Amino acid sequence: MSNLRGFTLMELEGGHKRLTREITYKEMNDHLANAPVRRIYIGNENGEMLEDTITIDEVRVLSQSTIDALFEAWEQLRNIVAQYEMTLNKWWLKKTMNHRREILLKAWPEMPPMHRPDFEVLRNEQRSKRKVKVAAEIALRFPHLNLEDLSKPKPLLLMIDSRSRNHPSVFTNADRNSIGAGIRSKMLIPRYMRGYAMYLNGESTRQTYGRLVSWEQDRESIFKCHTGVAPDPGMGLMILENQRETLQFLVRCSAAILRTSAADLCKPESPDMPLEPSIPRNPPRPEVKSPWNNLTTEHESLATHAAEAPYRAPDAYDFKRLRSLVRAKCLEVEDHFLLIREDPGYFAELVHEACGHTTEAILNRQYSPSSTRLSEESWSEALSRVLMTAYHDVFLWESVSCLFDRLVEIYTEQKAEIQLGQIWPDTYLEAFSRLGFVLLSINVGYLNILTDYMSAVPSFKNLIINTPKPNGRYKTYVKKQPDDYLWWLFRELVKEAENLKETIGLPDILHELETMVMTDQQQKKRLTWRLVRLISDVAVIAEMQRHLSLSSCHNYSLTSMTQKENQAWIQIHMAPLAKIRGVLEEGTGLAALVMDLRVFDYPSGKPCTAVTTAKMRSAEQALDLFWEKLDEHFVRKTGKTLKEHEANKIQYRDIQRTPAWTDPRASVSGREKDGKDTENLDVLLALATLQERTESTIGPSEPSKVRQKVKTRGSLVDDAQAEDPEPTLVTNQDSTAVEVLRLSVKKKAFNTFAALFGKPMADKLPGELPWTDFKKAMVNVGFGAEKLQGSGWLFESERRSIIFHEPHPESKLPMHWARRIARRLNRNFGWTADTFVLEDGTENGSVNLAAS
Repeated sequence: MSNLRGFTLMELEGGHKRLTREITYKEMNDHLANAPVRRIYIGNENGEMLEDTITIDEVRVLSQSTIDALFEAWEQLRNIVAQYEMTLNKWWLKKTMNHRREILLKAWPEMPPMHRPDFEVLRNEQRSKRKVKVAAEIALRFPHLNLEDLSKPKPLLLMIDSRSRNHPSVFTNADRNSIGAGIRSKMLIPRYMRGYAMYLNGESTRQTYGRLVSWEQDRESIFKCHTGVAPDPGMGLMILENQRETLQFLVRCSAAILRTSAADLCKPESPDMPLEPSIPRNPPRPEVKSPWNNLTTEHESLATHAAEAPYRAPDAYDFKRLRSLVRAKCLEVEDHFLLIREDPGYFAELVHEACGHTTEAILNRQYSPSSTRLSEESWSEALSRVLMTAYHDVFLWESVSCLFDRLVEIYTEQKAEIQLGQIWPDTYLEAFSRLGFVLLSINVGYLNILTDYMSAVPSFKNLIINTPKPNGRYKTYVKKQPDDYLWWLFRELVKEAENLKETIGLPDILHELETMVMTDQQQKKRLTWRLVRLISDVAVIAEMQRHLSLSSCHNYSLTSMTQKENQAWIQIHMAPLAKIRGVLEEGTGLAALVMDLRVFDYPSGKPCTAVTTAKMRSAEQALDLFWEKLDEHFVRKTGKTLKEHEANKIQYRDIQRTPAWTDPRASVSGREKDGKDTENLDVLLALATLQERTESTIGPSEPSKVRQKVKTRGSLVDDAQAEDPEPTLVTNQDSTAVEVLRLSVKKKAFNTFAALFGKPMADKLPGELPWTDFKKAMVNVGFGAEKLQGSGWLFESERRSIIFHEPHPESKLPMHWARRIARRLNRNFGWTADTFVLEDGTENGSVNLAAS
């Protein structure tokens, strides 16, 4: 994750370097207005002084020769693509895996054999070593140039296409990020020289690309150098060298595929091939038509996108993508809280699962495996954790929603002044920095939870020792450094939460975890459903951080405020949450109400009979009693109810409750007299009752309406004026117009939604629902389905988005999970079983969700 610090200023006084305090962007600007540049030093993120290791004359000579070779290779590659595009494409795809490997090794004999060779180097080498072997240096500098990835059909062709059709400046930040693991681990140390910045971003001509700008000549270059907009000369040289080697490798590969030399392939005339424009801010960059674009497909998962990203042109900054993630996540955390309030079974599952991660439970597994009973204090700890996590997510994501709306508003007003490679206006910089800081805070919280849960994962229990601490908590020790790749990835993932320096990068670790889980079923089974869910939460934040970084060059720590100022802002806006946390941490005294989880037995996924209805009503009463007692506790402690503390952060809607049981046999007694088979009558009538209960919150005389307001105040520039279409009007026998939403779906999707909402079907009884059926049904009504990392799936239409989680490890939805999904769809979209009609049905006037 990027480091959201203020500026670190170094000055030279009396021959000694002194580290000044952390200062803001404005303070630094004022301070440097008249300060001699010779007294200014910029430290790294640890406050360490950087000494010059290269002279300006050496930089000029090396940079000029590198740039000349770089552009010569680029022109050669463009010529090859312009003249032999179709042939190169066809011949590469026809070659076998072994033949592709031979070509790659011919072009680069020292190419590493495995995927992500830099990870392998980091695992095996000591972090303190400054010098590494040649093979290790290649792995760290070119981690995506490896036999395992490039011998596949698509990556090499994608890379040739993108590198030939885009100016080298487009890849500056991507090439810098690719060596991040080596730089952060100090196994790669670029040369350093103060007093100059190298301009690469936005420099679209050969004459200006890589130009050196003195701090004396342009004081703004100091800020650009510190914030990553323009690298220092040493880092700039490493980027240029990497680009030169990459382009020369692609030229050699192209020549080897076509069985000739690069000199014979390149003709002197300039190629007639379109050059893609620079990356715009919004809307996304249009694609240039090319035969190689036919190789690409829609990204069905975030993992697929991440796997192909190193070989494509960098993504454009996309407000719509951020909006979709923000809206979907806000809906998810709000629905999670409301399910805790509404669904006794869901509440009991969370409390039971939290009990397994209390200090007492973890130490019992370590020292007293036979002890299974927990004290009332542990139950209170688990209860507080469940409630605090729910409140924490709602409050913080509400802040993210507000900050994102503010960012869009400022961007709309100052769009002309917000350019890549430039210092932004103060107001936009402040909003951008604050949003990034809040996202970072949320992610650190998720990683802290992930750290706790790792201590209780069964597949890791032989690798760690948990020892008690005087404060009643425990400390986790690793027995030894195991040769376990999955464990190593998780340890790297939680380093940020342990206040250790990040060495790899959150997106890369998440992608590697996702790849391992997708390709190795044994590793997938080692993860618990909760662990996979947490990975999904972290991945959503990481994806948002990635999109923010696209708009601010190398990192989004470009900030107008110090960390203390951002923390002060959070404390002010999270004051109601702090009061709730204080009461919950003191203990509510309500643990006795939840210690017997059998009172929350909630058979919502079973056929509805008199017995199951009684159990459901009893569980709902027990849950309502708990929340009533909790509210009374808050009134005693603070003088305010929970809703008053929540400060309108949660939009309460009607709580669904099971109506009293009524025997439906009386209305069908005629069928029994006719001697017809009534073996499945209980089940079918139970499903009808479930349907009646689902729709009871809307009311028999009220129309079903789609929920229009999503918890994201404000709108984007492109769709600010968009309006929801009118729902279909269905006229009843009394000629009274009633608004009813109708969605036309295929038969399989119709059956899936019928099972989801509990509509009676003679050929389908409650059981498990395949996840793939649910996913295809959502696609059928107009949603796009994107697999996020972990268990999350983002279902997105033009103006709606919602996140659901795939069951783990088996992709089968238990019916009580299906009922919860149905409740969320009803709550947010107004859907019921009657919403769906068959495409070839007799009802007219149905609409498709893509248009709504």
